[in-house]
Amino acid sequence: MEKYQHYINGKWTDGSSKETISVVNPANGKDIGQVVCAKSDDVNAAVEAALNSYKSRVLVDMLPMERAKLMRSIANELRAVSKEGGKLLCHENGKLLANAEYEFVDGANYFDYYSGMTDKLEGNTIPVNNKVVDYTLLEPYGVSGHIIPWNFPISMLARSLACAFAAGNSTVIKTAELTPLATASFFAKAIDNAGVPPGLINVICGHGNEAGANLTAHKDVAQITFTGSVATGKTILHAAADRAVPAVVELGGKSAAIVYPDADLDKVVTSAKAGIFGQAGQICSAMSRVVAHKSIKNELVEKLANLASTIKVGPGDVEGSELTPVISEEQVQKVENYSRSGQQAGAEAVAGGKRVEGDGYFFEATVFDNVKPDMTIAQEEIFGPVLSVLEYDEPEEAIEIANGTEFGLAGGVFTRDLDKATETAGKLEAGQIYVNSWFTGSVATPFGGYKQSGYSREKGQEAIKSYLQVKNVGIQL
Repeated sequence: MEKYQHYINGKWTDGSSKETISVVNPANGKDIGQVVCAKSDDVNAAVEAALNSYKSRVLVDMLPMERAKLMRSIANELRAVSKEGGKLLCHENGKLLANAEYEFVDGANYFDYYSGMTDKLEGNTIPVNNKVVDYTLLEPYGVSGHIIPWNFPISMLARSLACAFAAGNSTVIKTAELTPLATASFFAKAIDNAGVPPGLINVICGHGNEAGANLTAHKDVAQITFTGSVATGKTILHAAADRAVPAVVELGGKSAAIVYPDADLDKVVTSAKAGIFGQAGQICSAMSRVVAHKSIKNELVEKLANLASTIKVGPGDVEGSELTPVISEEQVQKVENYSRSGQQAGAEAVAGGKRVEGDGYFFEATVFDNVKPDMTIAQEEIFGPVLSVLEYDEPEEAIEIANGTEFGLAGGVFTRDLDKATETAGKLEAGQIYVNSWFTGSVATPFGGYKQSGYSREKGQEAIKSYLQVKNVGIQL
């Protein structure tokens, strides 16, 4: 098996330890590669490289248009490695090959988008009095630490890194230990090929409780970005609070789609195919709950069950596959336990409900009917291809059910009535609302959570605010 390295200060390195992390293909359970495991010395080396590059002001003093040009070069290099990198990402993550290749293209889109903002980070002049000239400057924090999730390792790395880079920060990236290979190799290769000065972007691979913890606690890391579970996010927020540094956290979700009686049910089914069965449901903003009016609930459940029963299960690199594996043995057991608990609580699995026999970590496309709002499967994030259908009578009840979890990442409304859609969107407690189609956003639309789903915003113009601090200058004339 090939061994993958850290990328620190513009060079690939084995780092301080001989310890490695084995990476498994979730489609067959076989090892496909090893990555060197970062220890505290490696974290220190990466942060030191980032800090030195920041202090050198190579990026800070770069002309905005030159910074934009460099970012577009990164975008071009990401597209250049998309085929080869996508194949590796498909094997380590399990997702569809086309989706894995697109992650590199999506990452390129972020760098292109934020490259257009480098010369638009403008301060303000403030009228104090006629004897004072007062103005503000927008400045980077310094070293920005990024802890990346395993489900979209390239896309989610790019969405935060492009922001941080456009703002002038140096970065240290800690990859997810389950899916580090494409990042450590092809993403780093794109950075290197683009001619990014050494130290501005560093990639390390390691366990969250060691490398991740050391990174968030490091005295020279001035800003932190994390996407992942609520529990880990809270740990990171505690570490950030101990040092009084800002953090961007995008955490879990239990997103609900409200289906009104006048909805186009086929649109709901199409959205479910991508929203809960795509990526095997391993999406923070997955459409994991459907709250359907009692007059159309049975018809919708039948359509959803037919969809689930006809979805083709298979590896991401096999033509025709639609439902790919979940990431690990631990995760497929977790999904199976949730499914079992739902059935024990009285929910009916009208489709799926079981692990797929054979190699790999596959779980059937599952639809639960007769789900009550207080059931575990309706409250907790499963992170698998499991859809819960709940019933309501009055619109207020639907909104109460949809808002009735600790999460608030996304929500949806299906109706032909635009007034009803906008009114419902205003009442849903979530950071992004989809109407008549799930996943309507783009790199330009702000994304983030309410409640336990986190705060701050990724994507769009809103996101760059998290990577800049405001300095006020007052001049007495």
